[in-house]
Parts: sequence; C-alpha cells; structure tokens
Amino acid sequence: MELNVEKHRYEGEGKLKLKHHGTEPKDRMKEEEALPIIAENVRAMAEMQEKLYASSSHALLIVFQAMDAAGKDGTLRRLLSGINPQGCVISNFKKPTPEEISHDFLWRVAKKLPAKGMIGLFNRSHYEEVLVCKVHPEYVVYQGIPGKNTVESLDKDFWEGRYEAIREWEQHLANSGTRILKFFLNVSKDEQKKRLLKRMDRPDKHWKFNLGDVKERAYWSAYMNAYEEAIDETARPHAPWFIIPADDKDYMRAAVTTIVRQEMEKLNLDYPSTAPNIAEEIAEGRRMLDAETND
Repeated sequence: MELNVEKHRYEGEGKLKLKHHGTEPKDRMKEEEALPIIAENVRAMAEMQEKLYASSSHALLIVFQAMDAAGKDGTLRRLLSGINPQGCVISNFKKPTPEEISHDFLWRVAKKLPAKGMIGLFNRSHYEEVLVCKVHPEYVVYQGIPGKNTVESLDKDFWEGRYEAIREWEQHLANSGTRILKFFLNVSKDEQKKRLLKRMDRPDKHWKFNLGDVKERAYWSAYMNAYEEAIDETARPHAPWFIIPADDKDYMRAAVTTIVRQEMEKLNLDYPSTAPNIAEEIAEGRRMLDAETND
C-alpha cells in the first residue's frame, strides 16, 4: 500500500493557512495497517543509506518541529529502526547555552550539520528562533543583540531578517549537496491535552512530564500563528515543509517514513565506481590471504 503523501508537501506556493491542514488524516490508520508500510519503508531506506554512506555524494538533513506531545520521539524511533547508527547523527536543541547565545542564532545548528554520506536529524532546530522566540520575544532580548534590547525593538524587519537568513542558509546547504526535509507534526490542542494527561497517569511516563508544557498551552494561538508564518516564509522547492496530521500517530509515522523513502529515491543513489583493476586486486588479495600461515 502506497500512501498519497504529496498532499502534505508545501513549497511556498500561494499563501499558507494552517487551518486548511487538518490534524487528523481523512482516513485514520490502525497499527496493523501502518506497521507493514513502516517496515517496508525502513528496509528500503536502510539499503539507500548504505549507498549514501558509500558514495558520499549527498547529505540528508531531516528537521522535526512540533508542539509538545506531538510524537516527535516516537516518529524518530520508527524512522531510525533499521538505519545504521554509524551513518546517522541526531541533534536535540533546547535552551541555548551562554556560549551559543554569544554567537549568531544559526551557529549552534551549523555545528551539527551532517557531512556528505550522513543523515542528520534535528529534533527541534534553528526554527525555534522564529517560533518560541516569536511567542516569547523576551528570549531574544536576553541574547544581547545590538540595538535589540527591548521587546518593542523586535519589529517586523527583525523577524523578516531572520526568515531571510534561514532561507539563504538553507539555499546554501542545498547548493552544496544537502537534501533538506522539514516536518511539522500538526497535533490539535485537544489531542495534546489527552497525551499530557496520559503522561500524568502513567508513572513510567512521569520523566517526560514538564509543567512548562501545560503552561505553554495558554499561547496556543500565538504558536499556530508563528508556525504558519515561519513555514510560509521558509518553504521552498529545495527545502520543502511537510505538514503531517499528528492526531493519528500510526498514520503520522507511516507518512513520515514514506516521504523520507521517496525523497531518498529521488537522489538516485548508487555505490561508487570501483577501480579498473579491481578484479586483479581481489585476486591478489585472495592469494595473499591463502598464503598466510598460522603463527
């Protein structure tokens, strides 16, 4: 079964309205329906990852953004279930450290970019600087940016400058051989509430509970506006966003793995060419091994 996932792609055409992108898929999916799709996607991705690593022709950067409890961690686990960890780097971006604040806002993510041949996964990313910082502009004031020492100084031009910096940076990465895939896991406020309550009810999930996640629900509308603007300003054909309904975790995971598999297929990956005299070298290698004696 091949899912129709192109409907989730947004490349900046028209004007984005998140209200037109539902948090539930039109056809909900049962776990027994999703698991075979995920397994086949992961199998195909594992084969292509080996070719990606061997050829070092491209890098793959996968970005996940979402409200809390949308299912980022579970989706990452599914995505990586068949991937060779040697060819993959996962980076989580939380509150910036003093060292990170002393640099420009892209510095800390630039350090974590995947090299050619590698897959990089960002669990949150540089987009926090136009999402949580847009909702809580006082966080930017603490960054010590010259001339931006009050919330009032963070005007429209400031945010447009950040969007422009992100667009130009992602264009540079794409020009250098990095395929960029950005996912917004679109969970509803009601579904998030259910999942947060479930964390409270289960002692084995208490480690994931953060009271701040509940407090941030008061800013839900502001976050949705920030996501809508950030996605609209930074979606491009070379760095598309995929807006995935996240109220159905099984569908979400099947859709994400399908998209990653399909995008990897577009890279036309293959093993690097061998030396013209490879047959002779293999024969010589066999001869040398056969001639070895046990000490």
